[in-house]
This record gives sequence, structure tokens and C-alpha cells, in this order.
Amino acid sequence: MRSAGIIAVLALVAGAGSLGYLRGGADCRSEYQARELEQVRKSNELDEARREAERERDALSRQLEEEAHADPVAVPQCLGAGRVLRLNGLR
Repeated sequence: MRSAGIIAVLALVAGAGSLGYLRGGADCRSEYQARELEQVRKSNELDEARREAERERDALSRQLEEEAHADPVAVPQCLGAGRVLRLNGLR
């Protein structure tokens, strides 16, 4: 009778240990997945910030290009476009 009680206690301890081991493994996996998801979220935020910076850079570049070519520069010391074309035609 006494050996049956000891076996039952050992079985209970082994079962509790196994359950604890399995639960610990599941907790470890869930923590790992949570860390991975957080890293993916941060990576997505950085990618979105990079794309926004690229959009702003492209818009500024376009704006500067348009401003540079919007109005011709008029300097009295320079020859006008018609004069340059006539001089080129004399060659």
C-alpha cells in the first residue's frame, strides 16, 4: 500500500513537472513571437518614415527644378536668345 502511494506521488510530481515544462515552452515561444512582431512593427514604421522622406525630397527637387526653369534670367550684359541664334546662324 505504501509503495502505491509513493508511485502515485512520483507520478503526480512527474506530471506536474511535464506540465510546467510544456507551459514554460509555450510561454517562451509566445514571448519570442511578441518580440518578433514588435521588431516587424518598428521596421515598418522606419520604412514608412524613409518613404515619406523620399517623397518630400522628390517634391522639393521637383519644386526647385520648376523654379529654376520657370523664368529666364535676364541680365543686361548677356546676349538675348534671338541674338545668340543669329550669331550661331552666321557660322
